Amino acid sequence: MFHPLVFDNIRVVLEGGVYDRDFEGAITITDRSDVMDMATFQRLFQIDFELAAATNRERAVKARMQLRTGLADIAAEQLEQPLTDHIGCTICIHFFTVIQEVTDEVQRIAVLLNDIWGQRPYITQTVSVRLEEKRIEWPPQTYLNQIALDFHRKIDEGNIDDLRDLIDHTVQSLVSLQAIRDLQK
Repeated sequence: MFHPLVFDNIRVVLEGGVYDRDFEGAITITDRSDVMDMATFQRLFQIDFELAAATNRERAVKARMQLRTGLADIAAEQLEQPLTDHIGCTICIHFFTVIQEVTDEVQRIAVLLNDIWGQRPYITQTVSVRLEEKRIEWPPQTYLNQIALDFHRKIDEGNIDDLRDLIDHTVQSLVSLQAIRDLQK
């Protein structure tokens, strides 16, 4: 009989929780992906969403929740062998937004997210500019900001009850980041 992996059990609960928020009307799911990478034998599930109340989809802040597991965890679980310290998977949350004043806004975003998440995840912000061949404008008026929240630890079925809080914090972060975005000209 087939025994689902830790990854599969967590994925089902995570996906269900996000879809519940969509059905409630809080968010709109914009994309999802469930990938098995046969070259590296890794699993990746990701689900993207934005606030349902966002009036302008082009200005909407996007969120992505990613769940990953790799060969060592899959093999250890299937073979029931201690091939890794802790069998599980990792979760990372990304936000995608546009900013105008890099120094001020990245600091404001870091403070805001640390307040919501209680200094728990490690936060990185990658600021970039898209330069089109025929229209190079410098300095640019806006910058793309990809924000990553990484917990630097594995989770397993013992953390399933925490997923609802994780989703709630993600939606709360999305609301706050959208408020910052809406203040821009």
